[in-house]
Amino acid sequence: MHPGKYITILLVSCAVTGCSSFVDITPQHVIPVGNYYKTEADIRATLTGAYGSLRDIYNGYWIHFELPSDNTQVFTENEGSYGEFDWLTFRSTGGVSGPWNQAYRTIASANIILDRIDGITITDELKKQYTGEAKFLRALMYFNLVRLFGNVPLVLKELLTEEEAYTYRRTPAEEVYAQIEKDLLDAIAMLPPKFTGANVGRTTSGAARSLLGKAYLQQKKWELAESTLSEVINAYTFEPDLTKLFGPANDNNSEVIFSVQYVAGGIGLGNSFAHAFAPQKSGTSVVSLGAFSNNMGTQDLYDAFEAGDLRKTAYIGVFKDGTNPKIYYWSKKFVNNVSVLNDGGNDWPVIRYADVLLMYAEALNQNNKTEEALTFISKTRVRAKLTALTGLSKADTQLALEKERRLELCYEGHRWHDLIRWGKEVSTMEAFQAKYGPIDPRLSNMSITADRKLMPVPFREINLNPLLLPQNSGY
Repeated sequence: MHPGKYITILLVSCAVTGCSSFVDITPQHVIPVGNYYKTEADIRATLTGAYGSLRDIYNGYWIHFELPSDNTQVFTENEGSYGEFDWLTFRSTGGVSGPWNQAYRTIASANIILDRIDGITITDELKKQYTGEAKFLRALMYFNLVRLFGNVPLVLKELLTEEEAYTYRRTPAEEVYAQIEKDLLDAIAMLPPKFTGANVGRTTSGAARSLLGKAYLQQKKWELAESTLSEVINAYTFEPDLTKLFGPANDNNSEVIFSVQYVAGGIGLGNSFAHAFAPQKSGTSVVSLGAFSNNMGTQDLYDAFEAGDLRKTAYIGVFKDGTNPKIYYWSKKFVNNVSVLNDGGNDWPVIRYADVLLMYAEALNQNNKTEEALTFISKTRVRAKLTALTGLSKADTQLALEKERRLELCYEGHRWHDLIRWGKEVSTMEAFQAKYGPIDPRLSNMSITADRKLMPVPFREINLNPLLLPQNSGY
């Protein structure tokens, strides 16, 4: 699905979502909410808009989910506001507002769909589908929020006044996860296994089941994760060719379970990946337009690949500027030459089959099914022309799994919260700082403490609604 033609409606739910004005609830240029949502087309337009909002969210997803880890770094050419995420010096007045506000805007759209769909004339089939899609999108947003901020306001209905919005406190993370699970279980029952034609890109029951397994895994609910993901592994096809996984020509391939759809062509629906991820000093050697080196791979990531691993060259490009001693390890997954700045047409894979295989392997191993786990870890290794793994202990299998997730999913926004799930974010970043600090003085700025597993609630939100206090520890 290419949800490009959608109506943007400023909802009164802005009180929670962080719009620019809390006074002008219904600006004159916006259709009043009470005059909308009368037909199936109105609901469909709002749902399409909710999908469209994912483009902004996942344009910067890497900032909060990959850059804090040992996988990627921002180079000095454009440290700017990205440095706080690279060095774990998160600020409540910094770049944390983006993921908070963007997520709640999408949640507001989902809530309105869910609240109003019963009041319109619509077929039972479409009502079921749209409801499932809205619940998936709400669950996805809360999954992002709870991992970043921990306790967050759990808003499950359309908000009609500012005063109502200001009554919300932060809900314990356990309750947020419980709602995520409920929404996804509902979505699984409501959504079809696949879409075809112009509807390709909509979320499916397989996507909902995969996200549910991911939520279980992050909570270390190993048995539930195993049983849930076991229902996914036979529903998709593993792509044997690494060269057919990424890039505009390979969008919606057999391994894609859910992705954010971008569309090039100068219509405002493209992505900024090439601009953000390509080496700034590259000139025409990587991309012909501007580049900012915002999400460069680290030497540590590059060196982690074994000899003969095809992913080292398939996933990572190496650029050396003759006038600069730095080496740029750029992502071949997301950097494609574009003719218009910030107009990339390649999609962002939120969940792909390799991720599911490795999540399933992790759950199996935690459930003492180590040999079976090794068979699933080996699938991505064998595709990369490495040998299969056999005969490892449970502990060594876990280490192999951790390495395999790092390499297979590099640049895709999984690494930071993988480290947090494994309880290794502090030790990993301390080791990274100790190893590379002598050659990169910027690393002395790193703030490596246990409270970095959560980011601070944006200062602006607390200032508007003091009920969001107390702030997360360490801020």
